[in-house]
Amino acid sequence: MREPFAALLPLTHNVDFAHDQILAGVSGLFPSLTSKLRVVQAGGFAEGGEGGACFLAIGPNVISVHLHPGPPNLGTGEALDMVCPAWFGLRANHPNVHSHVVVRSEQDVNQPAEALAAAAAVSMVAAALISIVPVEEIIWEAGQVSIEPQAFQRAALRLIIPEIKVGHWLALRIFDGPPSPQDRPSLILGSKGLAPFFGRELETVASILPKAEIEKRVQAVTDFLILHGPPVFDDMPLYVPDHDFVRLRLRDRGLINPKPVLLLRIEAGPAAEVGPGASSRYGQALPAMGGFGKRVLT
Repeated sequence: MREPFAALLPLTHNVDFAHDQILAGVSGLFPSLTSKLRVVQAGGFAEGGEGGACFLAIGPNVISVHLHPGPPNLGTGEALDMVCPAWFGLRANHPNVHSHVVVRSEQDVNQPAEALAAAAAVSMVAAALISIVPVEEIIWEAGQVSIEPQAFQRAALRLIIPEIKVGHWLALRIFDGPPSPQDRPSLILGSKGLAPFFGRELETVASILPKAEIEKRVQAVTDFLILHGPPVFDDMPLYVPDHDFVRLRLRDRGLINPKPVLLLRIEAGPAAEVGPGASSRYGQALPAMGGFGKRVLT
């Protein structure tokens, strides 16, 4: 089992909320999922913090909602943005957090498709809570990503349309790499938040490409991997439309990350293929059919 997904919602003050409000909020934002919603365990919290956790289900995915006093404990705040998205200022100047809500997936997750559905369900419940409690920011725990609440809600709304983007689940960090053979500076990009989907984070081979170009390619690859969930194997070729061919290798550790990684190498693509077999190349992304909810929440 991989680590569960959790969204942390810091609050400057408490308000009453209960399972029926959250369920109504999810149904209002995602009406196509109404028939898939149910209460597993009723619960809620009073303004004074009294109460108990509630458990909701979106299809087969069970999501719990807890309230805890004080700010969320991330172990270290170094990975979070110095500038808080909710206040567009230094995190040190953020108002005191009175309590925080934890929205967490509760079922076992072993396959990428299961992880995608669980992450989406957590995002949908968190998106509904944004309109119910005074949320100051959303912290996606697996990626230690801090997001302004309305931006997170807009990202969650995209989960039921074909053009899904999943950047709100991942942090991509740039590091200086070793000099190239031509003594040019290089960059290495590493992910934070991909391990719950594939059991390991992604790291790029040192590249002399500009930072924006590396990020664009890696975002396309991570979107493809999470949304299409292909089996990942060593020396795996992958084609992401409108981008270069890339190759994934399984390594026991990266240059930056001491843990096992998916090592990503950007390669020059071959000449365009024509004929009946042109679209059958392994790993080619196809348009998502029917929207997120129809594909993985049923």
